[in-house]
Parts: sequence; structure tokens; C-alpha cells
Amino acid sequence: MARYSPLVTLPKQTLTESGLLALDSSDSEVQLITRSFIELRSLSPIPLPVPASAATNIDPNTTPWSDRDKDLTVTVTTHRIVFQTKSSSHFLHHCAVLPNEDGVQATGGGWTSNRSYKIHLQSITHGDFYMIFRSGQKDRDAVLKQLSQALKRRQWEEAYNSSTSAKMGMHSHGNTQTSYQTTSVGIDAILKRNQDRHDRAKKLTQDAFGKGASSHKHKVSKDDKSKEVETLFREAKELTAIIHKYVATLEKDKRNQSNGDEGEDTTELTDMLQDMGMITALTKKTAGDQYHELLARQISDFLKQNRKFSIRKGGCGIMTLTDVYCLYNRARGANMISPEDLLEALGQMEALKLGMKLREFEDTHVKVLQETGFDDSVMSKKLLEYIDEKEKEKSKENITSVTDGFKAFFGQSTGMKVYVGVTALEAARVLKISPILANEQLLSAERSGYLCRDVTVEGTRFFRNLFV
Repeated sequence: MARYSPLVTLPKQTLTESGLLALDSSDSEVQLITRSFIELRSLSPIPLPVPASAATNIDPNTTPWSDRDKDLTVTVTTHRIVFQTKSSSHFLHHCAVLPNEDGVQATGGGWTSNRSYKIHLQSITHGDFYMIFRSGQKDRDAVLKQLSQALKRRQWEEAYNSSTSAKMGMHSHGNTQTSYQTTSVGIDAILKRNQDRHDRAKKLTQDAFGKGASSHKHKVSKDDKSKEVETLFREAKELTAIIHKYVATLEKDKRNQSNGDEGEDTTELTDMLQDMGMITALTKKTAGDQYHELLARQISDFLKQNRKFSIRKGGCGIMTLTDVYCLYNRARGANMISPEDLLEALGQMEALKLGMKLREFEDTHVKVLQETGFDDSVMSKKLLEYIDEKEKEKSKENITSVTDGFKAFFGQSTGMKVYVGVTALEAARVLKISPILANEQLLSAERSGYLCRDVTVEGTRFFRNLFV
């Protein structure tokens, strides 16, 4: 039976296929922080109304009202506060929170009569709430910091302001100059596009930081850096793409530099960009205890859109952990994950029912990631089809692998069947997988009785098993 509680009175949040938040990328929405073991408690003296648009079978007249929801996961983005359970997800948009400083307040804890660490949340649409943090003060303060900054910046208004300005510019009447453009083609067009892109990046950076910022030779204080980066954030919608390209270089410098002021500056800048949500938010710092679960869901979403992996996209449905690591980190660009974190995240996929699981082959102990819909017998039948087609083609051409003496003995037009088999490299090309995985699939087909092997000085070939 559905519960009538504060959570169901909030709008539903759209999730991705793997259960991650579906962020509004067109509005530059960025995930800032995630914490678990949260209780949401309504302070309203009467039950909150259920919105008419909510697809629920709750009847407020007959269903008992409970003023709290426990064991929630809260995620703060630049646009909303999202509350999640194992079965549902709902959000409160930042525009519904009171805009003054009283909109969010820290309360509780210490030696007061109410020792639970809370955030007092005042909304325009649903009244007052308590967000109670059972994990302690550290998580409460981290969420409060990100939430306060998001409410102060009001980034959800940027897209509306930008579109309004563009429309006003299109309809404005004033002194205009007629300009004529010539169309560049070939190498000239490529060079011009690259130059325009670099000029635009340079102009945006100068406008954000100030043209004279680079000319200061004295050491800039941390407060001054924060003010400059806050100015940069106002240009975030256009600068985010540029920043993503530089963050990978900053992190590489941070790893290479163990000492020195330059290394400290790099660390400070990277941390500030993370706090502002201008780079990937999924880090151990922002995700907390949920890091590996969220990482597993993010990898799942990524691979389901990958043509080399996803079966429904035409992929093979299986991939080595090395390939997964390289593909995912290359797409991520910044905040690269470690092999240990990858292994931990992949190990949780089967329990999270994401349609993928880790697998270890019996003989070689090679670990791979495969979709649950992957079937070894299907791969074995593909190999048999390839072997049969290849042998049929070779037999028609009367091309054999025997010596010239045998050719002379049998003659060129005997029509004898030719057995050519398949190697691991050929299987890799046919199955569209790496040679390591292809060899494992050949061995699996052999164990299942589909194939048998022939080991010679030329290598190992696998043939259709005629003994079964």
C-alpha cells in the first residue's frame, strides 16, 4: 500500500535507465552533492495536498498521513533538491525555496534539547521541512554549503535570461550595418573555425577574469581567487565546455607536483571548480558513501549507449575491464577513476540489477564485464556460421592447405571438402571483440562441444567438432 507522506506530494524526478538523475543539460544543470541516511519531515500542522498531476492511487481522505520519510538519499543540483528511495524519486525546485537567508538554516546538534543535525527548509509551495541528517554534522554542513551557494547563484534563471536577451536582440531596431560574408571551404574553412574557437575562448576568459588579472605580479590571496572564480561562474554556460578541456591538464599537474606553490594553486583551482559544479560532480568528496553505487550507475548508462558494447546498439555485449577503464576515463575527461574504484563499482552492478555483471573465465581467470543478455551459445553459433561459410567458399575455389604433392595426387578438380578452421584473430574480427576475449570465446565453445582445436607449429586453429 502506498504511503501518504511528504515525499509523494513533491513532483516526480525523471531518472535514467540505470537510476541516475536525468539532469537538464540544455539548462546547464549540474549535480553538486549526494548524501544518504536522510529523513524528510514536514512541519505542516495539516496533511500536504497531493498534486493532481501525480500518478498515484493515494486517496487523502482514506489514507493515513505520515509527516516523515526515512532512509532517503538527497542530491543537490544547481536547480533542485532531489529525494530518492529505492522505488521512487521526487524533487523540490530551488525556485520554490524562500529567496532570503531564512530559506535554509542549520539547526539542532550539540548539547541542545534537539540533538539531531538538521536543515530547516522553508518552501513557498509546501511549507516548512526538516532535512534530518542521521550521519552527523559533517554531511549536514556539506549539503548546506552547496545548497546555499546554489540558491545564491540562481543558475536556473540563466537559460531564461539568455533566451530572452536573444529574442530582444532579434527584434531590436537600431543602427545596423549590413555585412557580407564569404564562405570558406577546404583547409581554409578548418583553419578559420579553429581560429574563431580559440579567439572566442580567449575573449570569454578575459571577460570573466578581467583583462588585467594576468598582469598582477603579486601573489593573489585565496579570497581574491574565490571572487574571480565567482565572476567566472556567471559566464558558466559558455565557459563550461572550455573548462572541461583544462581540468584534465590541471589534475595531471596536481599528480606530478608534490611540492611548491604552483601545485597548491592548481589544487585550489580544481577544488573551487568542483565546489561550483563546473566539472564532473561524481567524486568521493561529493558522493560520500554512495560513490561506488552512483559510479556503477553512471558506467551502466555510458556503456548502454556504446556501440562496441551494447547488444541493442549492435555491440557484442562483453568487454574486458581494461577496455571499460580506458573508454570510460577517456569520455569522463576529468576526475578519472582508479582501477580499484572501477572494480568495486562493477562488482555492485548485478546486485543493483543494471543489466550487467562481472564474469571470470574458468581457465585463464580473465575478468570481463558482460550484459546479462549475453549468451556464450550465441557467440559459438556465430563462429560455426563463419567457419562453415569460409570452408564452403574455399571448397568452391578448390584451394587447399595441403602440399603440392598432395595437390598433384588428388588433382585440382576433385571437389574435396576443405577444412580451414579459425584463429583467435579471425574470431576477434568476426565477433567484434578483442583477441583476448575471442580466445576465451573459442575455449568456451570448445568446452561446450561446438569446436575442437588443432595445435601445430603454425599456431592453434579451431574447427567444427565432428566427433559429437
